[in-house]
Amino acid sequence: MLFLLLPWFSLLLTSCGDKKELTVLTAAGLKEPFSQVVESYKRKHPEVELKVVYAGSGSLLVKLKNHLGDLYIPAAESYMKTATKEGLIDPQTVKVLVYHRAVLVSQKPIGDIYGFYKVCSRIGISDPKEAAIGRVTYELLTEMGLWEKVQPKVVVKTSTVNQLLLYLQNGQIDCAIIWKELAQKLKGFTVTEFPQRFGGFEKVPVGVTAFSSNPQLAKDFEKFLLKSREVFRKYGFE
Repeated sequence: MLFLLLPWFSLLLTSCGDKKELTVLTAAGLKEPFSQVVESYKRKHPEVELKVVYAGSGSLLVKLKNHLGDLYIPAAESYMKTATKEGLIDPQTVKVLVYHRAVLVSQKPIGDIYGFYKVCSRIGISDPKEAAIGRVTYELLTEMGLWEKVQPKVVVKTSTVNQLLLYLQNGQIDCAIIWKELAQKLKGFTVTEFPQRFGGFEKVPVGVTAFSSNPQLAKDFEKFLLKSREVFRKYGFE
C-alpha cells in the first residue's frame, strides 16, 4: 500500500515545488480595482502564487528597502523616483499605470478653498511620511500657504487614505483630502478640487524590483496589469 502511495506523494511535492511566487507591494488606495485585476490574473495563471501587500506608499518603501517584493506600485511618482534612485527598482521597467487627483471632501460646501479650514472643525489628513496622499496634502497646502493654518484643526492623522475614508463615513471628521476616485464612494459630501497650478494630479507608477527572484514573471504580470487599465478607470482613475 505504501508503494502505491509514494508516486502520488512524489507528484504532489513536485506540483508544490513548481508553484511560482510573486509579491506585489501596492498602495492601499488602489485595493478595490487592483484586487479585481489580481483575481483575473489568478484565473488565467493558477500556477502562480500571487501575494499582495497593501499599505501606505511610504510604509511600502520601507519594506522595499528590506528587499521585500517583486513589484512596487505607489500612489505617487515621487516614491518611485526615490526607490529607483536608491537602486531598488529596475528603471527600465517603470511605467505609468494610471493617474489620479487629490480633492477636498467636506460635509458642507466650503466656499473659497483658501478658507476651508475655517469651515471645517475636524480635519483628517494622512501622514506625509507614510502615505502618498499625505505627502501630496503637505505639498498642496504648503504651496497654498495653508499648512500651518490647518494644523490646529487636525484631529486624526492616518497611515493610509482608506482610513481617512472610514473616518469620514463614520462622521468622526468633517473634512479630509483624499483621492478623487475614493471620494466617489461618499454620499452627502461636497467634493472640491484644488486649483491645478498647485498640483495634486499624480501618476500611479509600477516597476519591477531590482532584487526580484522572478524578474521575467514580474514583467509579465506588469504587462497584464497595464492591459487592465480599464478596470481602474471604472473606479474613477484617469
